[in-house]
Order: sequence, then structure tokens, then C-alpha cells
Amino acid sequence: MGRKSFGGEIRQRVPRIVVNLVTALIFWFVSLVAPMFVAGMKVPGVGIEPYNDAGWLLWAAATLMGLVFLVRALADIIVIVDIGVEVTVRRLGVKEDRPLRRAARDLVYILITMLFAAAVVPFVEPLPKFGGFLTAAISLISLGIFLVLIYDMGRILYKVLEEKIRSLAGRLAGMAEKAEEKPHEQ
Repeated sequence: MGRKSFGGEIRQRVPRIVVNLVTALIFWFVSLVAPMFVAGMKVPGVGIEPYNDAGWLLWAAATLMGLVFLVRALADIIVIVDIGVEVTVRRLGVKEDRPLRRAARDLVYILITMLFAAAVVPFVEPLPKFGGFLTAAISLISLGIFLVLIYDMGRILYKVLEEKIRSLAGRLAGMAEKAEEKPHEQ
């Protein structure tokens, strides 16, 4: 991000986010409406329920395409969030200390993950056949992301604390050595 200005990144990514989100919404709408038009049609040569249902296949294909565009939008959203976190951290007065900025980003990602999961579950839960499975998957994925980010924050904070303690120990050792030298000089 050092090469491009924040404004340039926003100008480039916001239109892509909007287009990808609109496309994802269109595919989501298609996944809801289109299966009704092929209800009861069976796919020849496939004898396994629900995979032989044309409506299910149409729903699965449209949902998959919607997810592809949603992931593309989320990739750009993450860059925008990084920019926002960087600006916020600078305004809060945190120095250009990389580990602390990374820990702050991890905290923001944890909050975003929790909010995203809380926002998506009510829409996914009532889906027939797959609502419970998708709700459990979203919960487990969110928990996994949460645990990874908490671990990363802990690791970063441990390293920063260890570095500060070593610096303090070095200063104390230097003071002890100076105090030890003074009695010998008299």
C-alpha cells in the first residue's frame, strides 16, 4: 500500500466492491427464484437425492457463483479495512510500530468476523435442508478465524512484551554494573 495513495486504493476498490456485491446479490436472487421454474425435474443419469433434482443443481450453481463474487468483494473490503485500520491507528497516536498495528488489525478482523457471522446466520438458518448445516459451518469458520487471530494477537503481544522486558532488563543490568563499579573507584 506504500506505492499507492489511500485515495487511489479507495477509488480503485470501491467500484469493484459494489459491482461484485451487486453481482453476488443477483446470483443469490437467481438461486432463490430459478429453482421454482424447474421444480420436480430430474437430471437424467443421476440417481442420488438431492443431486438429481434440477432445482437443487440450479440453486447450487447460482449460490456457488454468488459466493465467488462475494469472496472477490471481501478481498477488496479487506484492503479497505486495512486502510481504515491504518488511518485509525495513526490517528490514535500509535507509532509506526508494525507489531502493534498488526495486533490492532487482528482485533478489527475479529470484530468484523463476529459481526459478519451474526449478520449472515439469520438469513442462512431458515433455508430448507441446508440451513442447520450452513449455520454450523459459519459458526465453526468464525470460531476458527477468531482463534487464529487471537493466537496471532497473543503471539505478537508476547513478542512485544518480551522485547520491552529484555530492554528493561538490559537497562537494569547496566545500572547494576555502574553501581558495582562505583564502590571500587573510592
